[in-house]
Amino acid sequence: MVEDPSFEYEYDLAVWKSFAARLSLAILVIAAGVFLAAMLTYLYFSEESVKEETAMKARTQLQLTVMNMRLAAAEAESKNDTLKQSDFVQMIRELKPYEHSFAMLADGEGQIIYSGDSLLRKTDPAELRKMVSQMTSGESGMTEVFKGTRLSLLIYEPVGRSNLYAAVVCSRIDILSAYKSLIFYGAIAFVLGLLVLFSCSAYAIYKMVRPLRAFADSAMVIAEGNLDAPLPEIHSKDELLQLRNSFEFMQTSLKQHIEDLKQTTTSRQRMQSELTIAHDIQMGMIPTEFPERSDLDLFASMTPAKEVGGDLYDFIIDNDELFFIIGDVAGKGVPASLYMAVTRTLFRNLAGNYQSAANIVREMNHAIVSTNDSFIFVTLFVGVLDLKTHLLNYCNAAHNAPVFVTKNGKCRLLEVETNLPAGIEDHFQYEDQQIEFPEGSSLLLYTDGLTEATYMSTAGERRLFGEERVLHDVEKNSNASAIEIIDFLKQHVTVFADGTVQGDDLTLMFIRHGQTPKGKASTPRRIIMKNEMAEVGRMRGFFLSVCREHGIDKETSNMLNLAVEEWVANVINYAYPKGTRGHVEMTANVKNGLMTLIIKDHGVAFDPTQYAEVDIDAELENRQIGGLGIHLIRNIMDTMSYQRSADGYNILTLTKKINQ
Repeated sequence: MVEDPSFEYEYDLAVWKSFAARLSLAILVIAAGVFLAAMLTYLYFSEESVKEETAMKARTQLQLTVMNMRLAAAEAESKNDTLKQSDFVQMIRELKPYEHSFAMLADGEGQIIYSGDSLLRKTDPAELRKMVSQMTSGESGMTEVFKGTRLSLLIYEPVGRSNLYAAVVCSRIDILSAYKSLIFYGAIAFVLGLLVLFSCSAYAIYKMVRPLRAFADSAMVIAEGNLDAPLPEIHSKDELLQLRNSFEFMQTSLKQHIEDLKQTTTSRQRMQSELTIAHDIQMGMIPTEFPERSDLDLFASMTPAKEVGGDLYDFIIDNDELFFIIGDVAGKGVPASLYMAVTRTLFRNLAGNYQSAANIVREMNHAIVSTNDSFIFVTLFVGVLDLKTHLLNYCNAAHNAPVFVTKNGKCRLLEVETNLPAGIEDHFQYEDQQIEFPEGSSLLLYTDGLTEATYMSTAGERRLFGEERVLHDVEKNSNASAIEIIDFLKQHVTVFADGTVQGDDLTLMFIRHGQTPKGKASTPRRIIMKNEMAEVGRMRGFFLSVCREHGIDKETSNMLNLAVEEWVANVINYAYPKGTRGHVEMTANVKNGLMTLIIKDHGVAFDPTQYAEVDIDAELENRQIGGLGIHLIRNIMDTMSYQRSADGYNILTLTKKINQ
């Protein structure tokens, strides 16, 4: 396992993003907010006292200046002299208790004689008149003026017998200057408090995270498979102790779970092995070799939905009589497979002793009912075909109606009595039915795994294969051999399902009274595969069966299969984007000593005929990458052609002359 070099950094970063860190940060923010709120509250409630403190200094200096004015006026009067207004202006000009304050002097008529602020001329006249009126009221006092953004204090005093009035204006800045020391020392206290609180929080986080780090290290060791890894000791009776107990319980549970899983896996492997053996036994019970007669073309196939299934088919030829059966046991899995074996055995024991299909079904029903404690029933179709008299005697026990194909290729469902399935009622009277079955007539028997094959779309839409498709497919291929018709139906079901998992076994049997007419070309064989590499093995079996059917020797068959397998594997691996479902269709036709293979897919366009020849004699480092598969196909096959169809299909056609 390669470790991420940034793991430690990310781990530390995650620690500081932990709940403890966020809690500490929240405490810091709350503390800062409380401190600021306290300062603002203090400033708000101490505003009046600050104003008084500011006014006291200004009033003292104003009173001292006014007193000097009065003394100067009294001294001049004692000398029979009179002071001019300019003399009073000169004395008040020096009055400046604060940096941003200024003095004013007005006469009894409300005229401003002197103002230390040049901006006073721009003041609103109404505000100015109000201020001067307050000054010349003849009393001393203090009031707020310029209550907008220039809030100030007006402190005023009458000069005396000179009929003059002095005042000093202290601005907002002068008032707030009293807070400078408070704000300065408050800021220092705030910063120191935050540092102390941050240090305490960091220490608390460290103490809290240290055991969590130890837990994380232990979890990594446990994740690597060491379930006996020691856990950190926790002495505090808090959440950390609970976490340790949870980790310890997890270790014990994982050990027990792994032990149980080992036992379950062993049991499952044993069961799977037994099911595989049961599958092989079951498939060995049904016939896989079919008669070679000039008056009979018969083929059958069974595909279980699980390892073992409940479908069955069988046939026996006694002189010129063909006894055949197809059935479907209710249920799935092992119980159904056991009843399938019993039903097939009963048919084999009874078929030679009874010439009537109804008698065979009645005896089978009696035997099944007598031992049917589980109330499992079987649908059956049993037939007896006399190849000399061309009569078909049959009995249906609640099975799907077979497809009857006339000599001219017309298809219809065979008329059958429904009846009860075998295994339900012991004394049920099954009746025979009979039809003419001349040479050229055919019969397709099937289980509901064909008509009830399901397609489930991504939107949840559910569709069934249905009887109409079955009739259409059989009529379309009515001149094909039995193996070709069954092969076509199975492929059509695969394409129709498009990956939907099927829940029913699929069993097919096709019987033609008389083989394909001599001299008529055999219908091409076809296989349709999903774009999965597991399908290559199925394709190999299909292709080699085609070669055997046409008598192609083993060496030639293997060589041709190598070329075909190379191209099909290439399509499966590269034609479709990763994760996309698709299909590969191959049609094989052998006629007049020429094998023609047509391989179709609707993936990305690719023309192998345009690929440059590979120089196999060149040095390895100078050789072009890829193309050896195409080179192999060119050398094995006689011709190779490519076409991209209008509907988006890649069509590769390969031909090879063969000796039959």
